[in-house]
Amino acid sequence: MPIDAKVVQQVAVLARLQVESSEEARLVKELTSILSYVEQLQDLDVSGIEPTSQVGEGTKAPLREDEVKPSNVRDEALAQAPDRDGDYFRVPQVV
Repeated sequence: MPIDAKVVQQVAVLARLQVESSEEARLVKELTSILSYVEQLQDLDVSGIEPTSQVGEGTKAPLREDEVKPSNVRDEALAQAPDRDGDYFRVPQVV
């Protein structure tokens, strides 16, 4: 299916995007290029490649160990408050 300005407008409506008429020609060219690349990918022989659900499947994520550390950032956080009442943030009342 060839991409033209009408297709670009239909896609824009489905995606709830506002596309200016001055952008249509550029988008036609870009979408045509993207679909051409996808067609190239579909021509690849992947019959001997096992499907994966995740690229790093089977490997453990390099996470650090959890360590309990003392934390006292209250004064630092309250120093940045636009309005405070002692040790508390003062915020507008919400009803």
